[in-house]
Amino acid sequence: MICDDARNLHFYLGTHRANWIATAPPGVSLFLSHRVLRKYKTLPTFYDWPVPTRRARRRHVAIDSGAFTELSLHHQFVTTPEEYVAALARYDEVIELDWAAPQDWMCEPWMLAKTGLTVAEHQRRTVENFLLLTELWPQVSDAECPVMPVIQGWTVDDYLACVALYEEYGVRLAEDYELVGVGSVCRRQGSAEIGDIFRTLAGLDLPLHGFGVKLAGLRRYGRYLVTADSMAWSYAGRRTPTQCGSTRHKSEANCQVFALNWRNHVEAVAAEAKREIGQPDQLDLFPTPARAAHQRASRPAKQAAAAHPGQDDQLDLFAAA
Repeated sequence: MICDDARNLHFYLGTHRANWIATAPPGVSLFLSHRVLRKYKTLPTFYDWPVPTRRARRRHVAIDSGAFTELSLHHQFVTTPEEYVAALARYDEVIELDWAAPQDWMCEPWMLAKTGLTVAEHQRRTVENFLLLTELWPQVSDAECPVMPVIQGWTVDDYLACVALYEEYGVRLAEDYELVGVGSVCRRQGSAEIGDIFRTLAGLDLPLHGFGVKLAGLRRYGRYLVTADSMAWSYAGRRTPTQCGSTRHKSEANCQVFALNWRNHVEAVAAEAKREIGQPDQLDLFPTPARAAHQRASRPAKQAAAAHPGQDDQLDLFAAA
């Protein structure tokens, strides 16, 4: 699997503070929403020092489309693909994006209840939006298109169906893309099924990105990821009194110091998960539905073989033509 090279997971710190592009320490990769950046006429820039050189230095930045918020609020997209791709081109010209998420359709049951659509329809719209964005990109930029394909689903079989749907549209995820996102996972980090989903997809040699990954998720399936993002620090910070010594805020919900300390902890957990590569997968201890079905299907053959030990396989009696 592509994740077996044991390289450290590349982590993108989620933030709703666009000025962190300029103020975060070197080496900190950021994940920002289009819904945040679209408000800025002049985008923040990360500069080399000393200041008089004013030579922009590369910071790793990735963009979220804001799909979760738009679908939650409006049950459809109010931002058109043309508007979104034009905004991405503006961001890329100034910031030089690592990648950007498409306007994908989440498949959580409660999201399906909002849209009134099926998992299959959400998957179709996700794939077709990705194709449309990549088709529109050359009209707004000469740079390489940063839009990343995202696999959507709810069960293991759903995600495999989405991979097959990309193939039907001529998109070769494993061969042609450096990163493939996995959606609809951030609200079920501690479940055994979500670990099974990532392990199954990694088995297809897909370079996976995990959206909204929390510590429980990293411990369970971090070994299968190439990259991940999260801004869970902000949620925790809302309930944390100021610890950094600042007198300007009462909680740590917007504190860069708090966020960076949390990032350090996340990267330590991710490194530990990567060190488990080559060791037996603890997920085998959990009877997930997909694995249980596979075990039930293979049980009769195993029982038949055990009932007749030492006998020749009847297939050996037939010579190939």
